[in-house]
Amino acid sequence: MARLTNYSKPYLGLVETGRRPITVDIVMAYERELGPIGDDMLRRRDITHPRTMKADRPTLTQLAHSIDNGDPGVLATAPTSRSVDFFLASKLGESGASHLRDWVRTGKTSTLRANALAVLSKMSKREDVGLIVECLETDEKVRFLSLASEVSKLMQHDWETSKAVAKDPTTAPNPRKLAKALAKEALSDSDAESRWCGAYLLRGLVPVLGR
Repeated sequence: MARLTNYSKPYLGLVETGRRPITVDIVMAYERELGPIGDDMLRRRDITHPRTMKADRPTLTQLAHSIDNGDPGVLATAPTSRSVDFFLASKLGESGASHLRDWVRTGKTSTLRANALAVLSKMSKREDVGLIVECLETDEKVRFLSLASEVSKLMQHDWETSKAVAKDPTTAPNPRKLAKALAKEALSDSDAESRWCGAYLLRGLVPVLGR
């Protein structure tokens, strides 16, 4: 794959084991050579919510068209997996991105706002960073869902534990391990949501890291 995609073998190894963030460009490079990657490449670092949405390529392609046309579909009712976020981020046009921005601001459900924010963040558009940060700082429900998802993704705790840590980071079962993972997220150059959540949770862990 390194030869086919023009990414180095060590770098792809880090991506596939979850030690480096996957980007939309990598998803597209894999799909050019292998066809749809489905959830296989990302399964090890997905969130543990019991109702996480996963779907096959035709269904996701249909969802992308729906979003481009202003209909959020299941984004309004079910949390998305990381692979869904990256797939949508790689397929949506500018009209879809515009609808995502609207839903981040005024989506009727917190699930829709959180999903829209997650996909928008994976699109890595510099002009959207301000909106992403503003939403995380002002929308309490989206902030909670994003923080819980970050903990779940990094630590693979069950969803209830992940929610508890999101509410109070000092309750983390393994705070030092979480802190190390969050430090990498806080330095992500391609995902503003992960950067913000990483920095926020690290600050909350300060009281227990010196023990």
